[in-house]
Amino acid sequence: MRTSIKRASIAVVALALLAAACSDSKSKTGSGASGAKTSTTAASANDAALNAWAIQYTGGKAQKATGAPLKIGYVNQDAFFPEATIGVNAGVAYANAELNGADGRVIQIVNCQVTTAEDGAKCGAQMANDNSISLVLTGTLLNGNTELYNALNGKKAVIIGNGVTPADFITPAGEAFVAGATGVLAGMAKFAVDRFHPKTVALLANDNAAGQAGASVLMKPIFDKAGSTVKTVFVPDQATAPQVASAMQAAGANTADVFVSIFTLQNCINMYDAIKSLNIKPTVVTTGLCFGTPMSDHLKDVGDTGAYPDGWYFGGYGYSYFLPSNTPGMAESGMNTYLAKVKTYGKPAPGAKTLEYSGFAGPMFGNVLTAVKFINQLGVNQASVSALDAKIRGFTGPMMLQVGALKCNVPPYVSVCGVEMGIQQYKGGKWTSIADGHNGKPIDVSTEP
Repeated sequence: MRTSIKRASIAVVALALLAAACSDSKSKTGSGASGAKTSTTAASANDAALNAWAIQYTGGKAQKATGAPLKIGYVNQDAFFPEATIGVNAGVAYANAELNGADGRVIQIVNCQVTTAEDGAKCGAQMANDNSISLVLTGTLLNGNTELYNALNGKKAVIIGNGVTPADFITPAGEAFVAGATGVLAGMAKFAVDRFHPKTVALLANDNAAGQAGASVLMKPIFDKAGSTVKTVFVPDQATAPQVASAMQAAGANTADVFVSIFTLQNCINMYDAIKSLNIKPTVVTTGLCFGTPMSDHLKDVGDTGAYPDGWYFGGYGYSYFLPSNTPGMAESGMNTYLAKVKTYGKPAPGAKTLEYSGFAGPMFGNVLTAVKFINQLGVNQASVSALDAKIRGFTGPMMLQVGALKCNVPPYVSVCGVEMGIQQYKGGKWTSIADGHNGKPIDVSTEP
């Protein structure tokens, strides 16, 4: 069955990972929140309530862990996705300090970094041969995924982080609880069709296997089915703003009914500059990767108003980093708890001046607390590989920061459990929830467009 799956189809840039990107309120028009207040929206939430949510979610206790260390494996590619590790470390520090760790034991992360395919095999062997490790978390990997999963399959319980390669979506080694690229990109296309009924679509993506698959296999078929004419142009990973501008012109972004991009953050910034240089006003639908901290820094550096690109629609996991703490869904999803605790326990990546708490940090924090939940439910002495694996495969949610019920082991993407996503817009200095968990209108990608 898996051999019939178009593996290249799923290798969709790491931009699907916009951790809980989109959101809003329960009113028909959505509620707004100023982008300037982003980093403090949850700070006023009652700390006892924040911990109460986490204790209920994990089944933990409001105390510091004092037991012997409990090792959990962790594999990531920090060179590209350091915020994933920020989320893991903050989640572990929070659980150990305030949630009684994992059934009283102090969680200890065993970290292994991947750069090449060989590193994936090496990290997999390291984890597989360590009898003190039963559970392995993955972050976000562009290389070595297949080799890693081959080494871990059947030997360790695996919670997949934010998947962006074919192996992440079809591996039998574990499950991912977030919607990932398969959910976010397909959801963006469904949203664009339902919202704008476009006759023409300009679609830009990074010129690599991931971008090509995301555009051609996950998005274009949805537009084709709706009768939209799609012009797709691929852009080099290391493109300049003028190159992106040329690609936009070639795709007809200035006249298309919708302009869709699936870019890395640097090309998101180039896209913003290109739109300015071309003096056009396209309807932009993109991923939450484009609202990363470097984008806000860039707008500030060039003297533009607003913290994020004005008018753009962003796709993500269904809950927002940016709305006020009293917005429906902020407390219930665990977002308020996450925002407060990542700012308490999170540390900026090496060389960074500010804490990157968006992107992959949120989902990885959520994966840590979900792992704690499973260990607490089993009891640490019964948390064997097989018992943890059964918990992972049987989890139906709710999942912290991920909208909707989970559906695991459903072909073709058997290792992706999240099937709902959300859309949020930043306009006039405010964030507005368009279709997500905050207004009860998330987009379900498991249904036909």
